Amino acid sequence: MIDAAYAACLAFGTWCDRHRLRILLVGAPAYLVLLVAVGALVLQRFPNSGDEYVYLYEAATIGEGRLSNPLPRTADAFDFNYIVRDGGRAFGTFPPGWPLALAVAAWLDVPAWLLNPLLGVATIVVLWALARELHGARIGALAAALTAISPFFVFNAASYFSHTFCGFLLVLAAYAASIAHRRPVFAPLLVGFLIGWAVLTRYFTGVVGGVAVAALLASRTRPRQVHAFALVAAGGAPFVALLAIYNAALSGSPWRLTTLELTKSLWFAPGFATRGLDILATQLLQFLLWTPPALLGAYLWYVRGTARLIDWLFPAMAILLIFYVNRGGNQYGPRFYYEAFLFLVIVAAAGLFRDERLAVADRAGRGLFAAMAVSVAVVPLLFAVHARQVRTVIGERTDIFTRVADARITNALVLVGGRVGSVRSMDAHDLTRNGIDYSGDVLFALDRGPAGNCELAAAHPGRTMYRYVWEHAQRRGRLTVVRCE
Repeated sequence: MIDAAYAACLAFGTWCDRHRLRILLVGAPAYLVLLVAVGALVLQRFPNSGDEYVYLYEAATIGEGRLSNPLPRTADAFDFNYIVRDGGRAFGTFPPGWPLALAVAAWLDVPAWLLNPLLGVATIVVLWALARELHGARIGALAAALTAISPFFVFNAASYFSHTFCGFLLVLAAYAASIAHRRPVFAPLLVGFLIGWAVLTRYFTGVVGGVAVAALLASRTRPRQVHAFALVAAGGAPFVALLAIYNAALSGSPWRLTTLELTKSLWFAPGFATRGLDILATQLLQFLLWTPPALLGAYLWYVRGTARLIDWLFPAMAILLIFYVNRGGNQYGPRFYYEAFLFLVIVAAAGLFRDERLAVADRAGRGLFAAMAVSVAVVPLLFAVHARQVRTVIGERTDIFTRVADARITNALVLVGGRVGSVRSMDAHDLTRNGIDYSGDVLFALDRGPAGNCELAAAHPGRTMYRYVWEHAQRRGRLTVVRCE
């Protein structure tokens, strides 16, 4: 039976490769519908993480033709994580690469909730092409299939996180690098452009992934590496200039990143060695829960046989992230590993399906394929469990906005304090969501006690003030009117 399953997988990979255009025309729209449905029905098009909200905040700011916004009255009351107040300005501290993409999409009338699903579909297509270029026809299709069914990929591609864009850029850069021997001018230029935007999207991931892609390019352009890397530099130069201008405008120096200087750096935080290893262990466990569970084991077994740096991107990220003391907060799987996951799948698929028949595989190969077959079979269960939990969490976090809408509250201030939610609570500093100009009919502010609240009310005369309190027993919030004497 296991041999028949293996043969079926090979036949599937070969058939998909032969009908690539048909699958692209039919399968890509169908998969896009799946991602959009997950975004609408499970994630409810809600920026579940404060990070996601800040990306949208930055995109809206760029869309208005500026990098920062004026401070609102009583700015302390509207404090939001990773939106800083500096020199009379308010701006997000995250890298500008993803907000820039969101702003371009808005200019093209592509809604923010649709952009990541489109990028998710594009990532599957490019990953297929990359795996095919590196390992052969059937591996491309099988690697794409393993990626597409993973809840880790699906949920992130349905979200507002920057990882989907960064992953797409790096996979496309790797594909361009893999064909550089055939396109010696265009491909290196494109590699530089894509790595540059990836670095501008996620500084650390872009640099580490970019180094791995550059190593692949070097192996494909011998003996003309110097010429190739000159073109890479030319392709990436606009983003170097853009980052310098961005830094100078917001932090005062072209060399000073807003993520490090204006927020607390978590690199090499006290106790990073022991805490980093603990975080690594929990992240690997999360990886097993958000992907076909045997995938990581298959990768670790087969990566030993390759010396290609890009194939080792996952362990490189794992080792380096030991020095970064952060679990990632709100996320769908260990999102710091998302970009490396895309390359991990290619290595695992290439190892699992390298033999023409399972009968000629060694004992480890047979065992790993059997474990992978079981893992793929349990993916629908994993998906259902995650979908139910995530939908519940988002329902609790959006309760404050639901209560306000249901009560038809207008011209009001709504105070929130502490944490909201019972399954996985969210800090109030992630719920003061008022857009970039604080012009909404209802403004959400922090509950700062009688004096601070009355100061807020005086600064916004005519608005009725309410307090929102999460009630754990009822697992819902309650709104009450607050009066200043």
